[in-house]
Amino acid sequence: MARNDGNPRVVHLFDCADVGATLVRAARAQGQPWSYLPARDTAYDGVDLQGRANRLRGVAGWTARRWALTLPADLLHIHFGTRVDIATRWPRRSFVVHLHGTDIREFYQDPRQRAKIQWGADNAQAVFYATPDLAEYALPARSDARYLPNPVDVAELPGWQPAPEPRIVFASRWGAAKGGTEQLELASQLARAVQGTGIRLQGLDWGENAAKAAELGVELVPVMSKTAYLQWLAKAHTVVGQSTGLLGMSELQALAIGVPTASNVRPGLYPGAVPVVGRGSLEEQVDSIVAAAKDARAVSATLGARAWIAEHHDPDKIVQELAAVYSSLPAGRP
Repeated sequence: MARNDGNPRVVHLFDCADVGATLVRAARAQGQPWSYLPARDTAYDGVDLQGRANRLRGVAGWTARRWALTLPADLLHIHFGTRVDIATRWPRRSFVVHLHGTDIREFYQDPRQRAKIQWGADNAQAVFYATPDLAEYALPARSDARYLPNPVDVAELPGWQPAPEPRIVFASRWGAAKGGTEQLELASQLARAVQGTGIRLQGLDWGENAAKAAELGVELVPVMSKTAYLQWLAKAHTVVGQSTGLLGMSELQALAIGVPTASNVRPGLYPGAVPVVGRGSLEEQVDSIVAAAKDARAVSATLGARAWIAEHHDPDKIVQELAAVYSSLPAGRP
C-alpha cells in the first residue's frame, strides 16, 4: 500500500484507551502522514429542540471532518470491532481492524453483533489485537491476526509522588470483565490484612460490584478525567490491577509511573520477567501487595518496570512496526 514516498496516508478512526491518539501522535513526530478522528462528542445531544439541533450540527461537523480526512487517505485503521460499518460509507477505503477486548471477547459471542465483527475481520486488509490473551478469540475470526502491544506515552504521565499516608489503589472498575469474584475476594483479604496498619484501600466508584467493594472496606472515589485518574495512580504506594491475569492500559501506565503494581499475570503471555508484585496464591498476593505498600520506593527500585515498559510498549517502536505492516499491504482502493 506504500505511496511513492513509501508512507501510506492512514486515518485512525474512533479509539479505545487513547491507543489511536497515542499512535498517531508518535507517528506524526516521525513524519508519518497519519491522522486521527475520534468518535463524535455526544455530550450536548438531547431530546429537546436545542439538543436535537446540537446533534444535527455535531453529525454534520463530524461527517465533514471524516470526508476531509478520508478523501485523500489510502487506508482506514478502525478501532473496535463493532465499528467496522464505517468502512461501508462513502468515500470507501481499504481498512484494517484493531480489536481491543470486549469487542472480540464478548460482543463477538453475541449473535446480534457477530456478523458485523466477522464481516470486518473477513474484509480488512489486516487485523490487530491489543492484548496477548485475545489471540484465542481473534485468531478463530481471522487466522493471520497480529498482536500489537498497547503503546504507553510516558511523556503524558505524572511523576510518582506517593501520598503521605500509605495507599493501595484498585485501578479497574468492579465487575465480571475485570475479574469479578476474584477481584472482590482479593479486596476482602486486603481489607483484613491492612487493619490497624494505617494503609488505606481505594478504588473507583464504577462497575456493577462497586457497592460490594465498599462494603468490604474499599474507599470509593468518583470516576474522573484521564488526567486526574493518572494523578490518582501516581499517589498510590501500590496499584492493584484487574484480577484477570492481564495487563490493561491502567496497569501499564502504573508500571510506567513507577508504582509497584500487582497483577497475577498468566504465565507465558508477556515477554521476559514481568515487573509486577502480587503473584501466586491469594495469600501470597495479599502478602506481596501489603509489603510493597509498606516499602514502596525500595520495591519499585527492584522491579525495573519503566525499563520493561520502554522495551515492550514504547509508542515509537510500535509505530515503526505498524508502519511496516501498512507498507506491506496491497495497493489500491476498493
